[in-house]
Amino acid sequence: MIEEIWKKQDLDLPIEVLSTIETTIEILDENYSIERTAEDLGGYVAVVDRAGIKELKQHQLKGIISEYIDEIEGAEYISALFLCPNDFSIVVICKKELKNLIEC
Repeated sequence: MIEEIWKKQDLDLPIEVLSTIETTIEILDENYSIERTAEDLGGYVAVVDRAGIKELKQHQLKGIISEYIDEIEGAEYISALFLCPNDFSIVVICKKELKNLIEC
């Protein structure tokens, strides 16, 4: 499953993860507008499980390696930044146990 996060919204995730998502969305909003869509520059946050990572790697992130992977302090989650062509980024949020799938 891939859950794309474009706007601020409540999710069933630990507060530390929600804070990371909110910070990322605020940066995207400030730099690319709160009115951006999938066709615009900027990007989005994707909260994924194992199947979601595999799907992203086969499509949107095919051939792209992460710029960095950070552990989200206080939660069993990581955040990984992928810079795609044309000034577009995808920040992937997933459980730490899936880090090996993000790295390969």
